[in-house]
Amino acid sequence: MKKIRLSQKGLLREKNDFFKHFWLKIIFSAYRKTAETDDILKDHKPAEDKSKTRRIRCPLCEWQPKKSSRWMCWDCDYPEYFYGGCGTNWNTFETGGVCPGCNHRWIWTTCFRCGEWSRHEDWYEKKD
Repeated sequence: MKKIRLSQKGLLREKNDFFKHFWLKIIFSAYRKTAETDDILKDHKPAEDKSKTRRIRCPLCEWQPKKSSRWMCWDCDYPEYFYGGCGTNWNTFETGGVCPGCNHRWIWTTCFRCGEWSRHEDWYEKKD
């Protein structure tokens, strides 16, 4: 009797694996590359970036922050000498260096790579 139950479990497992792989094949076949998709991709031209945003990078080491990079509004001695930090975490480049918690305008920004302070306005690449 035990052998029959084991074989029934094995058959059930094989049946479940078959259906799992069957649905995966169907899903991935929808994303299969064909000659038609190649033609579409050749004709597609990426939209030009018409925004007037400037590249942001550390003026000392050229590190570029991501959108997920976060700075903290905190009491700071040199070089800012600001003692009213509110503890807000945010991306300082989304607000031009202004803390959304207390509206303090940060003149200096620290780099996560080199650890040095630079004037916030110097992080924005100059346009020619």
